[in-house]
Amino acid sequence: MKRHNRGALPRARKLSSQRGAVLIVGLVMLLLMTVVAMAAMRGSEMQELMAGNMRDRNLAFQAAEAGLREAEEVLNQAVLPSFDGGVAGYYVEIDGSRNTGYWNTHDWDVDAVETDLELDRVAAPPRYVIEEITATAATGTDGGAIDFQSTLNQEEIVYYRVTSRGVGGTANAVVIIQSTFKR
Repeated sequence: MKRHNRGALPRARKLSSQRGAVLIVGLVMLLLMTVVAMAAMRGSEMQELMAGNMRDRNLAFQAAEAGLREAEEVLNQAVLPSFDGGVAGYYVEIDGSRNTGYWNTHDWDVDAVETDLELDRVAAPPRYVIEEITATAATGTDGGAIDFQSTLNQEEIVYYRVTSRGVGGTANAVVIIQSTFKR
């Protein structure tokens, strides 16, 4: 005896009437998830680059700070070097050096002192320049307002401007810092 499944015939008709809408919806969802994943990867790559640049700049800042401290140690010595320009890195105030843009064009390889610091993960050792600056100040005797008599009492004050340049892990990360030092 042969039995026929009565439900088989209508089921076959249902399958033939399907149009594949689920497949299309699934492919669109897969495409959207791929786009979201690519955006997330691109974002994390950008954050990794920013973190690397921040680390590189921090290394450059720390190197410049170390150079600044070494220059200040020179100024703490009992005998100072000559500031007549005979030795590179030790100058009387350089024309234009008060402008911040000057130090970007300064020839650091020739006109600066290279430190002997052995710093890890930096592309070049820090360098510094020390400028001797003489200023004239009026000295008042009673601390009151400046009058004609107090302008006659003038005193020359000598202080030093120390400019240090540090390089980070790559030559593109450069930090220049300054301090003012009075003995």
